[in-house]
Amino acid sequence: MKIIFYGTRGSIPVADRDFIQVGGNTSCILVIFKSGEIAILDAGTGIRKLGHDLRTKMAKTYGDIFIGLSHTHWDHIQGFPFFKPAYDPDQKLIISLCGRQKHARDLSSIFAAQMQRDYFPVSFDNLQANIVFFEADTEIYRTRSGATITAAEHRHPGGAWTYRIEEQGKVLIYCTDIEHSAGIDMNIVRFSSGADLLIHDAQYTSEELKSKAGWGHSSWDQAVEVADLAGVKRLALFHHDPEHDDTYLFDLEKKYQRHHPHIFLARETLSISL
Repeated sequence: MKIIFYGTRGSIPVADRDFIQVGGNTSCILVIFKSGEIAILDAGTGIRKLGHDLRTKMAKTYGDIFIGLSHTHWDHIQGFPFFKPAYDPDQKLIISLCGRQKHARDLSSIFAAQMQRDYFPVSFDNLQANIVFFEADTEIYRTRSGATITAAEHRHPGGAWTYRIEEQGKVLIYCTDIEHSAGIDMNIVRFSSGADLLIHDAQYTSEELKSKAGWGHSSWDQAVEVADLAGVKRLALFHHDPEHDDTYLFDLEKKYQRHHPHIFLARETLSISL
């Protein structure tokens, strides 16, 4: 399993020169399985370049594309109208989110709404790909090669989901936009148990978090605590605040790595093989 970060920023994309190294695009991750099949986690602005790379570097060898959404807040879906495979009549896209019917209208109408002509010049109905929306209370998706994708709900305004992806004994956990408001969410700790890589929301410092109750995000310290309790091998800190520039984030990374050498900043173009 190979993981490539295409968007690691939270809340809103940033384009200032002091944000280039970590990256300014919002949440989007590519997972490549040993079979060549792929999955995409979230469709923030990073999915625009991902779509370009799929067309120019992978020569459509990957088959159907599974897109798993943590939730549908704008920074996690706003890149989709710029995703080139969505305009390909030979491409099948499986867009999935658990439990959506509990919180809002159906998933297809959410995607169509952000492409209404008041917001975007191309309507959702004009997309040419075969787009299938998959919604379930408990999500299980299996690739042709046997890799599995499951999900567990966690606390965030409107609801959100953590993904567990397993292939040949290797485990990836994707846990963003989570608020541990009443202590660490032990359900997510159990769900993450023994993972090879945990990608976890770390938008705020512990001091910043004191004034952000109810905003739906985690601190660096909380991400580290989840990783330690779950016994994961590596921790990628993710969903960086748009006010935190490269210098600020890399200084924090160095500080934390003195005691936790297994943690690192998620940053655009970073590739990890499990």
